[in-house]
Amino acid sequence: MKKVTFLILIIAFVLSCTRTTVEPTPIAVNPPTTGGNGSPKPSTDTIVILGSSTAEGWGASEYKNSWAGTLARRLSTSRIVNLARGGYTSYQLLPTSASRPANRPDADTLRNITAALKEKPTLLIISISSNDAVAGYDVDEIIANFNTIRSGALAAGVASVLITTPIPRRFNEEVTTKLLRQRDLVMKNYAPFAINIFDPVANPDNLIKSELLSEDGIHPNDKGHAVIYKQIESFIL
Repeated sequence: MKKVTFLILIIAFVLSCTRTTVEPTPIAVNPPTTGGNGSPKPSTDTIVILGSSTAEGWGASEYKNSWAGTLARRLSTSRIVNLARGGYTSYQLLPTSASRPANRPDADTLRNITAALKEKPTLLIISISSNDAVAGYDVDEIIANFNTIRSGALAAGVASVLITTPIPRRFNEEVTTKLLRQRDLVMKNYAPFAINIFDPVANPDNLIKSELLSEDGIHPNDKGHAVIYKQIESFIL
């Protein structure tokens, strides 16, 4: 019975993660701008984004209108590598060599923390939204994975690691309860490097505000991405 329930959860999770209108590049990179003689200007830093669909830009009308796309436009002298991928949980972001339970996803070696460190970032942004909760994972698992990713980044010399809260998800009451606990633990464990992107887009029922919701009913629209960007901007600019 447990196996059947788990399979139902996974099927519901996959079906709920249908791609919306935005089509960012497989790995979106903001290259350094060029100087007057055509030579590249030196980047002020390298920022790598790890995460799931909202960090990849889903829900926005165009990638440039997503929070990550806006960040790339505003930080034109920085090199920004966006490794986020829709549908991902915190398990896909773990180090390639990390152990995990048998029924959890393997790391994506092109988009996990191991791949991120190859870019030699000065700043790492981790932004996993609601997929862990929808897949039925416990919040303590998510935090443990964040700890592994964060400690590995700091040990490798990354100057700053920012971790965002999830955003609300219209799924069910159990998922909302998990997302609220994930929000609270992120803010408690990682302050002052924790970014609350949940509350600014949430209504009194802890669901995403209708005016900030894209047509897919899951991801933020352009206005929602703009609200999230403002929260992230305050930590970087």
